[in-house]
Amino acid sequence: MKVLVTGADGYIGHPLCSVLRERGHEVVGLDTGFYRDGWLYGPRYGQTSELTRDTRDVQEDRDLRGFDGVIHLAELSNDPLGEMNRSLTHAINERGSIDFAVRCRRAGIPRFVYSSSCSVYGVGSGDVKTEQS
Repeated sequence: MKVLVTGADGYIGHPLCSVLRERGHEVVGLDTGFYRDGWLYGPRYGQTSELTRDTRDVQEDRDLRGFDGVIHLAELSNDPLGEMNRSLTHAINERGSIDFAVRCRRAGIPRFVYSSSCSVYGVGSGDVKTEQS
């Protein structure tokens, strides 16, 4: 299966790409590279991403054709960052993810997995969170 992983340089994306490759999948990583200066993994792991691009700039004809699935991890990941620039966080995490999913569908990609952190859900109380929270 040919899989596109967005956020491929991240702390979840990088090991996920390795696992998918070990299981025989053809994996293409996509990441903006915002955090490459603070690369989490040692040099022996190398860089995962083949495409350095913001998901908002991905073109369905040029970038998305031929994939069997997408695992979408690329978002700004924490509340302090969101507080710094709410409009940018909204543009990337909500609007950008929705638009990206629509482009994937139009490109004919049959599988789309969206994985977010609780930071995407907003403020909650101290109790355990579920998908309905």
